[in-house]
Amino acid sequence: MSTLSHDVVDENDTCFVNPVDIPLEESKRFRENGFIKIEGLLSPACIQALREAALLHVRSASEFDTNYGSEFKRLTYGLGQTGVLRRIYSANSFRKIVVSLIGNPLIVSEGLALELRKGETGFTWHYDSVSFRFIRPIDPGYSIWIPLDNIDPARDGGGIAYVPENLLSSVFNYQLSSLLSKKISKGDDIRSMSSSLQKVFSTSSALNDILEDNKVEDEFSIGDVLLFTKSVWHRTSPLKESGPSSRLAVAIRLLDWRSRLDRGMFEGETHSGGGVGMGVNWGNPKQTIYGSQFVDIADGDELRNSRFCGPII
Repeated sequence: MSTLSHDVVDENDTCFVNPVDIPLEESKRFRENGFIKIEGLLSPACIQALREAALLHVRSASEFDTNYGSEFKRLTYGLGQTGVLRRIYSANSFRKIVVSLIGNPLIVSEGLALELRKGETGFTWHYDSVSFRFIRPIDPGYSIWIPLDNIDPARDGGGIAYVPENLLSSVFNYQLSSLLSKKISKGDDIRSMSSSLQKVFSTSSALNDILEDNKVEDEFSIGDVLLFTKSVWHRTSPLKESGPSSRLAVAIRLLDWRSRLDRGMFEGETHSGGGVGMGVNWGNPKQTIYGSQFVDIADGDELRNSRFCGPII
């Protein structure tokens, strides 16, 4: 079987990030589907360090009421500044596998921790508009979802479901968001358009049934991760009665290194909590400030020209 080979391993990162071979067939499916489960990428020591950092952040978020909405009682951004995440994305084996799959250098933008508790719904079908609201619709973005507990969808729930991008993609929604954000900045009334979009993308719509009918939901063991594009529709799977009391996960956001600032979309998406492209207003989130820091470059400039740009891997 043909594989993407990674023979060179940095001795300093083997205890955190494992060398992994991805079959070329799976790499091809990633380009088609927009997502890939990478088994055994992170070591038990890495998961334990992530768990300690994530718990610290979600507890702080809960205490200071800085959560994003009510679907997650404990969700926090800013995890990307911690040493454990820096150790992951700077690891030679991590760069090799992720950059090889994507094919271009990447900017590490932010990290977040999410604790889902029994009785909470998590996020319904969505795309990660808030995390990528400051770059142009055509600029690629990616997420690495790292569950810190074993995920058995059939028995426990608590994972995430996703739809292959070659069946249904949210690229259209990013484009709508950018166009509507520009209308908002000019003072135009978009309520009529928003009302129509909300009917299409509401959880009771026919589109929701299509997403459910075509979803993929994998099992995850400790150390497995999911890499997916910013245009993949996905949702949280609530914890079942037979499942654990809570589930903890971490997500890392990555941007194509040629990404450019879209200040208009940033402003529109910020005011709506990332809902412009779906016709909804979730309110201005308190924590997601990445994107507001690019004060030293103009609209349309490459992020890497800013002194505030994240590390490039």
